[in-house]
Amino acid sequence: MNPSHAPCASTLIEQLPAAVLLIVRARVVFANPAALSLLQAQSPEDVIGREIYGFIHPLDASRILARVQRALRHPHTTNPPTEYRIYTCRRELRVIGMTSTSYTHQHEPALLASFIDLTERSAMEMRLRETEEQFQRMMHTMLDVFYRTDAEGITRYVCPAVQQVLGYSAEEIIGRPAADFYPHPEDRERLKQAILAQGFVRDFPGQMCRKDGQVIDISISSTVLFDEEGKFAGVEGIWRDITERRNLERELERRATTDELTGIANRRTILEQLTAAFERFARKHRPLVVCILDLDFFKRINDNYGHVVGDRLLKAVVRTVQHEIRAVDRFGRLGGEEFIVILEDTDRVAATHIAQRILERVRQTAFDLALAEPVHITLSIGATQAQPADTQPTQLLEHADSALYAAKEGGRDQLCWFEPVPAPAD
Repeated sequence: MNPSHAPCASTLIEQLPAAVLLIVRARVVFANPAALSLLQAQSPEDVIGREIYGFIHPLDASRILARVQRALRHPHTTNPPTEYRIYTCRRELRVIGMTSTSYTHQHEPALLASFIDLTERSAMEMRLRETEEQFQRMMHTMLDVFYRTDAEGITRYVCPAVQQVLGYSAEEIIGRPAADFYPHPEDRERLKQAILAQGFVRDFPGQMCRKDGQVIDISISSTVLFDEEGKFAGVEGIWRDITERRNLERELERRATTDELTGIANRRTILEQLTAAFERFARKHRPLVVCILDLDFFKRINDNYGHVVGDRLLKAVVRTVQHEIRAVDRFGRLGGEEFIVILEDTDRVAATHIAQRILERVRQTAFDLALAEPVHITLSIGATQAQPADTQPTQLLEHADSALYAAKEGGRDQLCWFEPVPAPAD
């Protein structure tokens, strides 16, 4: 460009989008259009000739004065950017970011100041600070644990409440894989897959390990995080300690399914297990045996020693039988002194061996019931093996009960098998 056609400095300043003031003896002698607009001046006369202190918030006036004096004492000095609060011509409060430098105007020391409106940014920062303060207050007071992990499952944030729940401080957890705190790492993977499948989970059950090694039950509500490209970026959510609730649920479930006296399956539960076993037999045609056990002359115990002693004997016999059956066998109380054992995948030979072992162990045991003398008692057992002709699990109960009656009639303390009637020949 030809220098003769270059715009003069004042023209350039007039066109600047940044506000510019020229200050001499603390009065404004020049203001470009951007400055007049920022100060909400209706005309240049609203600003030109006025002392700058009329625009400055009283709490910031001392800082402005110090800058003016420093510029006057030290020519060619540039003040670093800083923020001030000012009043516009309409007495509206604004926040500006200003920088200034010493200048000579008509042989007098002056200050050339440039500034931009930071009101919105300042308000946003204040809102962010308030939001952050509210977030931190919430994180420090909540009982549930808020957490965030990255795409690799590394914990990037966890709130302070975690120390009350797991015994670890937040600093001990951040930076470590979340899977480190699961008793079974596959549980963490199961949670991740559930979140990825639907984008979130609500009250997802799980467990975590405390610092002292105790395993606690938790309920997790989480959602998936994505980055700007839509890729999986991690997970965030809340989990809470529900150990007390789960223990109560387990206790209620135990009471609903367990015989209160003996601790084994109650009648409803063992009959449900029999139905399930019979359905498996019908599908797979694997051998299934049902045995009904009944204590011989148990009424005499109650009549001679009372029901408290009778209850002790029932519990002692149950413990004895449990030692003779396998972990996979089902054992429950039908009522009174009558019990049932369900033997799946067990043929008649193997079942006979188990039943005879039970009979012998009970027969040989002297039960200490806190009486003057130990008590001896025997069992009678009726057994049946499921047949293709059987269509209902109740048939197995009827057959085993018939065999039990035969054992009682035959002298007790023995095993009797139900013998199905052969189908008539054509």
